[in-house]
Parts: sequence; structure tokens; C-alpha cells
Amino acid sequence: MNKNFLIFLFCLLFYPLSVHAHNFTGMVGFYDGISHPVLGFDHFLAMISVGIVSAQIGGRAIWTVPTTFVTIMTIGGLFGFFLIIDEFFFVEIGIVFSVILLGLGITIEKKIPSKLIIIFVGIFGLFHGIAHGIEVPAAANPLLFVLGFICGTSALHLFGVGIGYFSIKTTISLILLRITGLLFAVYGIYLLNLIF
Repeated sequence: MNKNFLIFLFCLLFYPLSVHAHNFTGMVGFYDGISHPVLGFDHFLAMISVGIVSAQIGGRAIWTVPTTFVTIMTIGGLFGFFLIIDEFFFVEIGIVFSVILLGLGITIEKKIPSKLIIIFVGIFGLFHGIAHGIEVPAAANPLLFVLGFICGTSALHLFGVGIGYFSIKTTISLILLRITGLLFAVYGIYLLNLIF
């Protein structure tokens, strides 16, 4: 791999404003909703991780884990929509912990029971949903914004499932996947330091 590319990736991972990736201008509707989980790097890593973890577990978990996340996230979005607050510190902490723990879940691989994963994924979905829901009142079309963040999240889950599914095929790709999970967790710890 090119040395300059690795330096670019390293700088991208430690870009200091990524924990504050929840402020959008315009807030038109679907596009802004779909952008929220994609452009917020902490959201992005958590969504990909949910898909990877579900693929690592395999079986029914491939669809039950992401479905649980999206369902609880939507409920959290409704909660966030009606929540009148300026700061959502506790939500940010929940999102950052989702990055850390899901990254560790990728590293640990199949050693975590699927029922426990579903419980944690539900909790993480609630925090991500609240963050999305807080943004809804600023949208010109709230329904399209909600549909956008549901579609964006689902697409990232599918992308993660694809990564996980193909990465468990060979020993080398499995090792790289586990290292990636560890890097996700380290990045989450870095974000946690930014919050405090």
C-alpha cells in the first residue's frame, strides 16, 4: 500500500471534528437524512460495525441484528424529535460507546452470544436514533428526513454485512477484519477523550 495513502487514512481517522458531525445546513429532507449516518464518521463506523458483527455471527443474526438496530433507532428518532434540548451530551457518549464496543465485538468475533449482541445493538440504536431525531425539527420535510436516515442506516448495515461476509472467508482477511475492529474501538476511545 502507498505510504502517502496510509498517512491520509491515519489523518482522516483522527480528524478532531468528527465527533461533532451532527450539524447540517439546509435540512431539506431525504438527502440530509441519508447524509446524517453517512457523513457523521462516528455514525458511519457504528453502522458498518453492526453489519459486520451480524455477518460474523451468521445465520438469522445477519438480518435480526440490523433489523433490531433500525427498528429501535426509529423509535429513538421519535423520542429525539420530541426531546427539547440544546446539548445532547449523553447521546454523544452512547454513540461513542457504540463505536468502541461494536469495534471490540468485531475483534472478538463470534464469541459473544447473539442475544447479548441484539440487546446492545438495540441500546446503541436508541442513542443513534435520538441523535437523528434531534435533527428532524430543523428539516423542511421531517418525513423525508426520517426516511433518509432509515435508508442511509440500512444501506450502511448491508455494506457492513458484505464486508463481514467476504472477510470471514480467508484467514488473512479475517485477521485484517479483527484489526479493523480494534482500530474502530481505538478511534472511539479517541472520540471519548474529545468529549471529556
